[in-house]
Amino acid sequence: MQLPQFTELHAKQLSTFLDTQPKAMTLTQSQGYLFGVICSPDPLDVHEWIEKILPSTANNLDEEILFLFMALYHQISEQVFEVGYKLPTAYSNDFCRNWSKGFLKATTVYTQKLLGAEQLEVEYKEALESAQATLSFFALDEQTITLIATQNNIDVQQVCLQQYELMGDFALGFAELIEIVALNSGLYTDEGWDE
Repeated sequence: MQLPQFTELHAKQLSTFLDTQPKAMTLTQSQGYLFGVICSPDPLDVHEWIEKILPSTANNLDEEILFLFMALYHQISEQVFEVGYKLPTAYSNDFCRNWSKGFLKATTVYTQKLLGAEQLEVEYKEALESAQATLSFFALDEQTITLIATQNNIDVQQVCLQQYELMGDFALGFAELIEIVALNSGLYTDEGWDE
């Protein structure tokens, strides 16, 4: 069966479904999470990432819902590798907070592994840390974001808008950065995982 193009209607259907599931991520969290999964040097199988999004119902998933998830995954993958991943044009605090939380959940394990690689040079570590911090910025609690704004003598809203603009830039090149860092870490080869 061919995957449907992921549309606004599909997004609404998936969002409504996720809202009814206990412990499930929101649609926006799922989007951030899938972005992080797609950029990973350690690809996850469908059942693995579905289990993270829907911890209690992944095994009993209706086929139609599964295909919606697959279409969403395909859409994000296509953006990441072909047309360039784009965040929504308008800043929304809710979107950013949820997207960053999903992203952080997907990327923490592999970014920690890469940052711990002895062979990885400092400039690659710094680039990865910077990208991770920028894309997960909105997963910070509001007090921390307010403190950052205060320390920099900038209005909180201004800090958020600046960070959102940076997120867009980093999202465009994150997959490429991960590939470069992974190859330079000595943990991966062009063929994939190399133990």
